[in-house]
Amino acid sequence: MTTFAELGLSEPILDALTHLGYDKPTPIQEQAIPVLLEGRDMIGQAQTGTGKTAAFGLPLLEYIDVRDEDVQALVLTPTRELCIQVTQALRAYGAKKGVEVVAVFGGAPIRTQIAQLKEGGQVVVGTVGRVMDLMGRHALMLDGTRFVVLDEADEMLDLGFFEDVEKILARCPSGRQTGLFSATMPPPIKKLAEKGMYDPVTIKVAAATLTIDTVEQFHVEVSQSDKPAALAKVLKEERPDQAIIFVRTKIGADRLARSLDRDGIRVKALHGDLSQGSRDGVMIAFKGGREKLIVATDIAARGLDISGVTHVINYDVPNSPDVYVHRIGRTGRVGRTGRALTFITSKQRDDLEAIERHAKTKIVAWSPGATSDQHRPEGERAGAAEPGPDGGVEPQEAAAADPQAAP
Repeated sequence: MTTFAELGLSEPILDALTHLGYDKPTPIQEQAIPVLLEGRDMIGQAQTGTGKTAAFGLPLLEYIDVRDEDVQALVLTPTRELCIQVTQALRAYGAKKGVEVVAVFGGAPIRTQIAQLKEGGQVVVGTVGRVMDLMGRHALMLDGTRFVVLDEADEMLDLGFFEDVEKILARCPSGRQTGLFSATMPPPIKKLAEKGMYDPVTIKVAAATLTIDTVEQFHVEVSQSDKPAALAKVLKEERPDQAIIFVRTKIGADRLARSLDRDGIRVKALHGDLSQGSRDGVMIAFKGGREKLIVATDIAARGLDISGVTHVINYDVPNSPDVYVHRIGRTGRVGRTGRALTFITSKQRDDLEAIERHAKTKIVAWSPGATSDQHRPEGERAGAAEPGPDGGVEPQEAAAADPQAAP
């Protein structure tokens, strides 16, 4: 069994990992770290939850010269929440080495971030829009950047950031080392890799499988027009302590939140069209237990890592079985049993069957008081636990914590 020490990491990094309680790399870490330590460009095709932050973060930190206060590494993220999560991880991993990590993102005072950059930040983790803004103000200079990471590149593409990503890469030295991580590889990402990377090594890692022992899974078959009423009934019967209700679109999140409110069910919407202050307010209230129900899109919910979530409800069927796994992995944590309910129409039975094959379980029909164990065949429980936000190699700070503070 490979350990972090066998991957060629230095003592300060190993000491930090030991302090955090980590000694066993995940598959993508085991494959990616040696490649990146060799100085090669790399494409990592991996889902959230496979350990990719440490896969690129540990080699990145090895390259940092702490005597040089200039920006030496840049990590681009699609969302503020992921920016904060990556920043916290890199600060924890680099604590023993003394690496300065600065987070830059929208919705926070830009003057504060400019001041922090002036004080010296060897690693900058940022959202695309804020990095562009800082470059335009000549507050972020990338001419000395030796290591660039594009994290969740497919999400950047979906959000329309790719033109700006190309502009940012053009401002970095041509001889830089580049890491690109993406769950999928659509043509624009392949084109970017061909244009902006040199002979990259490609590593593919399967998504983490699900521990179905801790999550009871159900489906609710209903017509599209009857879904709001059916959801209201489910919520009143299930009485969740805390639940995340997943929808596909921002418009759908607002529409469903209004519908539930009319039924007397208190709920908050969480999506990218809300102001940053509103999103932060919803997330902090949910993390603190002051809000019990949120309706969220997948991207907006990325910063939510809460052990007390008792229910995950897929109001809209996820786009892929992997997305299903990551959604319902937000419940059934820390020794608790969670419940996951997926709404389908008659035309979506094939989608449900694909999810069942992927999760290696039977997702039974929901009824009041139903438990999935009484329907599940003996011996059908399979799979390893889905890792935490970064495959178990992630500091356990709340995503709403101040990313500018020291770890």
